[in-house]
Amino acid sequence: MTETPSTSASTGRAAVPLVLSCLVLTVVAAFLRAAKSEPESPPLDPRIPVASADEDFATSQACRRCHPGEYESWHASYHRTMTQLASPEAIRAPFDRELKDNVLTCRLERKSDEFYATIFPTDWRERYLAAGIDPDHALTDPQLSPFSTKRVLMTTGSHHMQIYWLENAGRLVELPFYYHIDGGRWVPRDDSVLAPPQNRDGQISSSEWRTLCIECHAVGGNPGLNPRTGRLESTVNEFGISCEACHGPAQEHIRHHSNPVNRYRQHLASAPDSTIVNPARMSHRKSAEVCGQCHTSFDPQNRQNFLQNGLGYRAGGDMEKTHRHHRFNFQDNSLAGFQGEAGLRTYWKDGTCCVGGDEYLGLIESPCFQRGEMSCLSCHSMHDSDPNDQLARKMDSDHACLQCHSELGQDIAAHTHHTVDSAGSRCYNCHMPHTTYALFTAMRSHRVGSPDISISAKTGKPNACNLCHLDQTLGWSARHLTEWYGADAVDLSEEQRTTAASLLWLLKGDAAQRVITAWHMGWQPAQKASGTGWKTAFLAQLLEDPYSVVRSISHTALTRLPHFAEFEYDYIGSPADRAAAKQRAMRKWESLADRAPPEPARRRVLLDKKGNLRRAAVEKLIQQRDDTPVVIAE
Repeated sequence: MTETPSTSASTGRAAVPLVLSCLVLTVVAAFLRAAKSEPESPPLDPRIPVASADEDFATSQACRRCHPGEYESWHASYHRTMTQLASPEAIRAPFDRELKDNVLTCRLERKSDEFYATIFPTDWRERYLAAGIDPDHALTDPQLSPFSTKRVLMTTGSHHMQIYWLENAGRLVELPFYYHIDGGRWVPRDDSVLAPPQNRDGQISSSEWRTLCIECHAVGGNPGLNPRTGRLESTVNEFGISCEACHGPAQEHIRHHSNPVNRYRQHLASAPDSTIVNPARMSHRKSAEVCGQCHTSFDPQNRQNFLQNGLGYRAGGDMEKTHRHHRFNFQDNSLAGFQGEAGLRTYWKDGTCCVGGDEYLGLIESPCFQRGEMSCLSCHSMHDSDPNDQLARKMDSDHACLQCHSELGQDIAAHTHHTVDSAGSRCYNCHMPHTTYALFTAMRSHRVGSPDISISAKTGKPNACNLCHLDQTLGWSARHLTEWYGADAVDLSEEQRTTAASLLWLLKGDAAQRVITAWHMGWQPAQKASGTGWKTAFLAQLLEDPYSVVRSISHTALTRLPHFAEFEYDYIGSPADRAAAKQRAMRKWESLADRAPPEPARRRVLLDKKGNLRRAAVEKLIQQRDDTPVVIAE
C-alpha cells in the first residue's frame, strides 16, 4: 500500500462492472445517481444512532456527581473510547492524504472539524475502458463520475487500532483502511485481520455498525428496525462502554439516593444496595456474565427482536435469555450451532477458545470457574488498574493464583521444577499460555488448564512447555511431564520425537499455529529458555507467508532478535520486495558466528553440524503446510 499527502478533496466511490455492453453504462449511471441523491453531510445524519437515555438509564455524567473517583478511572480506560462520534479529539489517524493498494484507493480530507473519505477502485480507469466508457468524459459528467465523497461519522477503538465508519448507500460501514495506532500507519482492512488472502475482493465491507457492533460497543444499543419502513432508527443510551454497562440502569438508584435519609440508611446497612448492580457483590457466575455479555462470541437468541428492540441484557440479568453463545460441543468435538463459515475459527480443536476478546468462552470451561469461584474480578479491575490490561494490583504476579492455591506458595519451585525467579515458575505462563490471537499479538488463554502433550499431538494446539522451550520436541516435554507430574505416556510420531515442536507449528501448521508460534519467537522468556540465533532462519521463511498478519508478527519477532533490531521490511509490500527481504535476512544470518545452538539442539532445529540450515528438510515441511483457510474474527 502507498500513502501520499493529498492537497485536494475528491469525491466518493463507485464500482463499475467489467462488462462490455451498453447496459453497463445505464446501470453505472443509475447507481451513481442513487448514491449522489443523499446529502453528503446532513445536520442530523439518520445513520448515526441517536444517543438518548431512556427512562431507566442516566449516563455516566450522572454517575460522576457522586462517584468522581470511579468516573475518573473509567474515563481513563479504553472502554470509554470504544465508540465515539467522529471529531478532532476522537480521531487518532492523520487525514489529508491518499491511501492506495492494488485494489482500492482512498482519499482522506479534513474540513474544519469534519472528516471525509473518497473511495474508488484503484484501477477505475481500466474498468471504465473495459465497460466502453471514456474515463476523461466520465470525470466531466456528474452522472458518470466515479467519485462520491462520504463523511466519516464514527470511530471504533483507540488503543491499538482505530476503525472509521462512514455512510454508504444508507448504511454505516467501515472505511476499508484501518489506522494502526501502535505502528503509526494506515493499513488496508484485509491486511489488518487474520484471514486468507483470497478474501480480498475490492469491495467496501458490508458490516453495518448498527446491526453488529451496537450489541457491545455502546450501552443499551437498539438497532431500531422499523418493520413498516424497513429502516433503522437506531438509539444508544451512551456511546462506548460506560458505567451502566456493568452496573445496570441507574435512574432508580439516583432517584432513591437523592433523598439524604436513604443515603444514610444505605451507609449503615449491611445488605447490598438493591437499586444498583455491583459485580463485586454478585456470585462468581453472575459477575462473570457482566463481562461475558461482550467478551464472548454469540448470536442474539431472537434476531428479529434484537433488530427491533435491542439485545435486552442488563447487568445482573439472565444472559442465557438474550445470548446464544458459540459453545464448543465436547461430545463430538464440534461447535454447537456455530460451524464457522469460510474458515472462521473460534476454538482450537480441543475446545480452547483462540480468539482474543472472547475470554468468557475460555473462563467458563475452566475448572477454577466450574468447580471454584473464579470470575473476571478475581484478577481484573475497572477502577484500580492500568488501562492497558486492567489487571488489579498484584495480579501480574503469582498472587493471582496463590490467593486460592495458597499451599503452593510455600515452595513454588517444588511444584514448577523451575527456579523461583524464572518465567517457568510464573503460574500463568504454564496454566494460561499465550494461545489466543487478536490485534497483532498473542494473548493469554482464559481457559485455565495444565500442559497436555497428548492434546498437542492430536490436535496441533501449541502447549505452554514448547512455546517457551522452542528448541525442544513434544517428546522432550512429554517425558518431563511424566517424570514430574505422573502424566500418561504419549504416543508420538518420529517427527514429533525428533523435530522441535515449534518448527512443526511454524512451517507446516495452519495460520493460527504459525501466528502464535511466530509471536513466541520474539517473547523474551522463550528467548532466554531456548536461545535466539537459530530463530532468524525460520522467521525469515514467514516473511513470505500468504497471511499478512503472520508476516507482520514474524517481522516484529525478528526485530527482537540480536542483530536484527533495525531490519527493514514492509509486510504489505510487493511479493518481490518480501522475497528480497527474506533473502537479506538469510544472508545476514548466515554471516553470524553465533547463529547456531550447541548439539544436540542443532538436529532438533533443523541445522546441520556446521550450523547451516538443512534446506531440504525445511522445504519439505513448508510443502506440507496446512493451507486450510483460517479466519479469526476478533
